[in-house]
Amino acid sequence: MERLNNAYALLIGVKDDKLDTLIDAKGIYDMLVDENLSAYHPDNIIFLSGEETTRKHILDAFDKLQQMTNEDSSVFLYYTGHGGYGLGEYFIQPYGIVGSPAEAVRNSWVSASELKEKLNGLKSKRLIFFLDCCHAEGMTKGGFFNQKEEIKSKSGITLSAKSSEVADGLGQKIDNERGVSIISSCREDQLSYQPTGQNSIFTKCLIDAVQGKNKSEFKDPFIRIYEVLSYLQEEVPKIAMQGGKAQNPYVNLQLYDNFVLSYVPKEIRKKLSIQTSEKSEDKSSKELKEVVTSYRETESSNNLLLFVHGFSGEAADTFGIIPELLMKDERMNGWDMKPMGYSPNVDPEFGKDIWGGIKDIDKISKYLAKSFRYKFDKYDRIAIVAHSLGGLIAQKAIINSNEELRSKISHLILLGTPNYGIEAAQLTKLWNNKYKELSSTGDFIVSLRNEWDSIFKNKYPFKLKVAAAIDDEYVDIASSFGSFPKEYCEIVAGNHSSMVKPKDEFNDSYNLIVNTLTNNTFYNQYTNSEEINIALGKYDAVIKKLLPNANALDINGLRQLVFSLEGADRKDEALELITNHSLAKDNGDLFGIIGGRYKRSYLLNHKIEDAQQAIDYYMKGLTVALKDNNLSQIYYQAINLAFLSIVAKNNETEMLKYANQALEAANACRNNLWKYATIAEANLYLDNMDVAKEYYTKAAEMSGIREKISMHTNAYKAYTCLMDTDNPNDDFIKFLHTSFLS
Repeated sequence: MERLNNAYALLIGVKDDKLDTLIDAKGIYDMLVDENLSAYHPDNIIFLSGEETTRKHILDAFDKLQQMTNEDSSVFLYYTGHGGYGLGEYFIQPYGIVGSPAEAVRNSWVSASELKEKLNGLKSKRLIFFLDCCHAEGMTKGGFFNQKEEIKSKSGITLSAKSSEVADGLGQKIDNERGVSIISSCREDQLSYQPTGQNSIFTKCLIDAVQGKNKSEFKDPFIRIYEVLSYLQEEVPKIAMQGGKAQNPYVNLQLYDNFVLSYVPKEIRKKLSIQTSEKSEDKSSKELKEVVTSYRETESSNNLLLFVHGFSGEAADTFGIIPELLMKDERMNGWDMKPMGYSPNVDPEFGKDIWGGIKDIDKISKYLAKSFRYKFDKYDRIAIVAHSLGGLIAQKAIINSNEELRSKISHLILLGTPNYGIEAAQLTKLWNNKYKELSSTGDFIVSLRNEWDSIFKNKYPFKLKVAAAIDDEYVDIASSFGSFPKEYCEIVAGNHSSMVKPKDEFNDSYNLIVNTLTNNTFYNQYTNSEEINIALGKYDAVIKKLLPNANALDINGLRQLVFSLEGADRKDEALELITNHSLAKDNGDLFGIIGGRYKRSYLLNHKIEDAQQAIDYYMKGLTVALKDNNLSQIYYQAINLAFLSIVAKNNETEMLKYANQALEAANACRNNLWKYATIAEANLYLDNMDVAKEYYTKAAEMSGIREKISMHTNAYKAYTCLMDTDNPNDDFIKFLHTSFLS
């Protein structure tokens, strides 16, 4: 039997007459060494229990673990016993603490800062620390204590009911921000429950997860950390609720990657004939992106600027050079700056799609709220810059905080956030209801808005700005702005992704951020006023300005004027202009640009008139391209017509005609990203799925995140319309997810 030779564990079960810690710690040990299950090598496990769990033995065990492991090791840390708080410190309570008051035993406990120092000494970035503890004697054999009573630990240290905050506080204070994922058995105002003579429910669920009992499908021979964490967060509350109790595990987000924790049970591997090569399944830490946990941090700063990303991004990458620009601005001296969110090596619930699930939003918002209380407790002011769903997370975290913590929030900037959700019809049509919880009428959005309005009533104790991007292909302006008063709302150039990735400081998104943070007035300087009016539907203002000088317009001005005429229902004038204008005549690209704008509008709002406008312009563009034999324009216009034929009109005959036309033109062109994407999409429509996969793979290898999301949107929507399925286990849907969203 092959063992996980580079997997290590340190298990600590502190002796206590009133806590049955040995049954839990021994249960974890037996599971890890069982060659039919986890298959850890016994020599790789340090097991402390009973009278061995003194302060010295615990600290020495960490030193020994440091000598045993390297940067590619995975490390399983488990502690069961008491957590405590005293003299301004969080600590775990070793065996042998005697005496009172707290000052007398300070040198006997192991503080969170000492544990953090020991974690920093470990080379491995694949660390998981399970804390099955709560305050005082919360895990007694009888179950839960009355939280209104004072509780005395065996040491005689008195801890009030407020000490129930120990689990969260201890977890966050141990967090070294180097990729250690810490999960504690319960949250604030809760106890960790252990039925008499049995494993605690937290440890039982942990054992079940590592044994793969929560899985119905096995794709590889390993149990990975992310699925274990997800199971604990879902299952522990269910079991506690069955006993009429409340227990919700807390988990931080600093997970380096979704590393292997154990093998799946041996009988399953045999049954499925799964290969068990540890090296072939786990990347070296050198191949993984470094997790950036701070842009700037000093001991003296009492102000924090926190960047919260959406699910299409990564903690340290979403905002491009914005943190760098802010650090160069002297007005931002005295501000620490940190990213907050998933690391680049871990996917949220639905993968790195433009949206995530409500469960992900809930997890991160609770983590952020706890961070306000514990992790960032040294800061007097906290400013938040949030993008996309990160804005919903920030709002939910603020709602979940008490008034004292809310008073620390100094600025909130929401960029491209679906504050009023997405129209239910759009979610159904575009993503087959995949994200129905984010519907504008869904419980989550309705509840969020009601709670927010009830607390603030449009009177905010912090500086607020809400920004929408002109060309946002996912969040429309109405959802971004919602019912926020006009003085808080701004429009900037760009699309959903580019609005937070400026090339330099001469950009309205950046200036909106820096002026808001420095309490200065923001003015649009770099966003075209006509584009803003078009985005707001003020077509008459654009027409009034541009139409008298139509002959002198450049190509961008002409596009704005044509689109405004269309929007004002002056279609004949728009067609005459685009037919006779010197820049528009025989310009198939202009037809495509305007068609693309209507297509994006259709995908946002799903109005059939937008789809028909897009089709009309693409057809005009295709006519010009065929006349000029412009092959790249032919395949561009034709593939968009194929897409709209099936998605908007459900006309397979038209779809096949345009797909063949696009394929023929693309095959005659020079190789590039969009040629490959077109060939792939055309073959999807022609039911040549192996060829489609081949060319989508080529396109994905050449693409950035924006291009990948665009290709996935088209391919996923077209495929689900054709096949009438959004089953995530469908082979082609899984292929698209792996190619573009992982």
